[in-house]
Amino acid sequence: MSVMQKIIAIVLLFALCGCTALQERVTITGLAGAALGGIIGHQGGDGVKGAAIGGLAGTTAGLVFSTGKKKKTEYEKGYEAGYRQGQIDYANSSWRKKTGQCGNYKDLTKHKEGGAKCDE
Repeated sequence: MSVMQKIIAIVLLFALCGCTALQERVTITGLAGAALGGIIGHQGGDGVKGAAIGGLAGTTAGLVFSTGKKKKTEYEKGYEAGYRQGQIDYANSSWRKKTGQCGNYKDLTKHKEGGAKCDE
Protein backbone atom coordinates (compact mmCIF):
# COMPACT_ATOMS: atom_id res chain seq x y z
CA MET A 1 0.00 0.00 0.00
CA SER A 2 1.53 3.30 -1.06
CA VAL A 3 1.66 6.44 1.05
CA MET A 4 -1.05 8.10 -1.07
CA GLN A 5 -3.39 5.13 -0.59
CA LYS A 6 -2.85 5.28 3.18
CA ILE A 7 -3.62 9.00 3.22
CA ILE A 8 -6.80 8.45 1.21
CA ALA A 9 -7.86 5.63 3.58
CA ILE A 10 -7.28 7.85 6.64
CA VAL A 11 -9.22 10.75 5.10
CA LEU A 12 -12.13 8.41 4.30
CA LEU A 13 -12.14 7.09 7.86
CA PHE A 14 -12.25 10.64 9.25
CA ALA A 15 -15.06 11.50 6.84
CA LEU A 16 -17.13 8.61 8.20
CA CYS A 17 -16.66 9.70 11.83
CA GLY A 18 -19.41 12.35 11.62
CA CYS A 19 -21.91 10.15 9.80
CA THR A 20 -25.05 8.61 11.17
CA ALA A 21 -25.35 4.82 11.24
CA LEU A 22 -27.47 4.89 8.06
CA GLN A 23 -24.95 7.06 6.22
CA GLU A 24 -22.12 4.77 7.28
CA ARG A 25 -23.95 1.65 6.06
CA VAL A 26 -24.83 3.25 2.73
CA THR A 27 -21.26 4.51 2.23
CA ILE A 28 -19.75 1.14 3.05
CA THR A 29 -22.13 -0.76 0.77
CA GLY A 30 -21.49 1.78 -2.00
CA LEU A 31 -17.71 1.41 -1.66
CA ALA A 32 -17.99 -2.38 -1.54
CA GLY A 33 -20.18 -2.32 -4.65
CA ALA A 34 -17.71 -0.05 -6.44
CA ALA A 35 -14.80 -2.33 -5.56
CA LEU A 36 -16.64 -5.45 -6.67
CA GLY A 37 -17.91 -3.72 -9.81
CA GLY A 38 -14.40 -2.49 -10.61
CA ILE A 39 -13.00 -6.00 -10.31
CA ILE A 40 -15.73 -7.52 -12.46
CA GLY A 41 -15.56 -4.63 -14.94
CA HIS A 42 -11.80 -5.00 -15.22
CA GLN A 43 -12.27 -8.62 -16.24
CA GLY A 44 -14.66 -7.45 -18.97
CA GLY A 45 -12.33 -4.71 -20.17
CA ASP A 46 -13.78 -1.55 -18.53
CA GLY A 47 -13.06 -1.30 -14.82
CA VAL A 48 -14.20 2.33 -14.45
CA LYS A 49 -17.64 1.64 -15.87
CA GLY A 50 -17.93 -1.48 -13.71
CA ALA A 51 -16.93 0.49 -10.59
CA ALA A 52 -19.51 3.18 -11.35
CA ILE A 53 -22.30 0.67 -11.87
CA GLY A 54 -21.23 -1.38 -8.85
CA GLY A 55 -21.07 1.73 -6.65
CA LEU A 56 -24.56 2.78 -7.73
CA ALA A 57 -25.90 -0.73 -7.13
CA GLY A 58 -24.19 -0.97 -3.73
CA THR A 59 -25.48 2.43 -2.61
CA THR A 60 -29.01 1.58 -3.73
CA ALA A 61 -28.88 -1.77 -1.95
CA GLY A 62 -27.59 -0.07 1.20
CA LEU A 63 -30.48 2.40 1.14
CA VAL A 64 -33.13 -0.22 0.44
CA PHE A 65 -32.01 -2.67 3.10
CA SER A 66 -31.05 -0.12 5.76
CA THR A 67 -34.20 1.99 5.90
CA GLY A 68 -36.43 -0.72 7.36
CA LYS A 69 -37.71 -0.58 10.92
CA LYS A 70 -34.90 -0.81 13.39
CA LYS A 71 -34.86 -0.80 17.13
CA LYS A 72 -34.01 2.59 18.53
CA THR A 73 -31.31 2.87 21.14
CA GLU A 74 -32.12 4.30 24.56
CA TYR A 75 -30.22 7.43 23.56
CA GLU A 76 -32.38 7.91 20.45
CA LYS A 77 -35.58 7.34 22.43
CA GLY A 78 -34.50 9.83 25.10
CA TYR A 79 -33.45 12.39 22.50
CA GLU A 80 -36.78 12.19 20.69
CA ALA A 81 -38.74 12.42 23.96
CA GLY A 82 -36.73 15.47 25.02
CA TYR A 83 -37.21 17.09 21.62
CA ARG A 84 -40.98 16.58 21.77
CA GLN A 85 -41.10 17.93 25.32
CA GLY A 86 -39.13 20.99 24.21
CA GLN A 87 -41.64 21.63 21.44
CA ILE A 88 -44.52 21.34 23.91
CA ASP A 89 -42.83 23.66 26.40
CA TYR A 90 -42.13 26.24 23.69
CA ALA A 91 -45.73 26.12 22.45
CA ASN A 92 -47.08 26.51 26.00
CA SER A 93 -44.72 29.40 26.74
CA SER A 94 -45.58 31.13 23.49
CA TRP A 95 -49.31 30.70 24.15
CA ARG A 96 -48.96 32.11 27.68
CA LYS A 97 -47.08 35.16 26.39
CA LYS A 98 -49.66 35.81 23.68
CA THR A 99 -52.62 35.48 26.02
CA GLY A 100 -51.01 37.22 29.02
CA GLN A 101 -51.36 34.18 31.28
CA CYS A 102 -48.78 33.26 33.93
CA GLY A 103 -47.81 30.16 35.87
CA ASN A 104 -47.43 26.59 34.78
CA TYR A 105 -49.71 24.68 32.46
CA LYS A 106 -52.02 23.43 35.26
CA ASP A 107 -52.72 27.04 36.31
CA LEU A 108 -53.89 27.83 32.78
CA THR A 109 -56.84 25.46 33.05
CA LYS A 110 -58.18 27.49 35.98
CA HIS A 111 -57.37 30.99 34.72
CA LYS A 112 -59.64 33.92 35.43
CA GLU A 113 -60.52 36.79 33.16
CA GLY A 114 -58.06 39.68 33.42
CA GLY A 115 -55.20 37.59 34.81
CA ALA A 116 -51.77 39.02 35.73
CA LYS A 117 -49.15 39.84 33.10
CA CYS A 118 -46.36 37.33 32.50
CA ASP A 119 -42.76 38.00 33.49
CA GLU A 120 -40.38 38.13 30.55
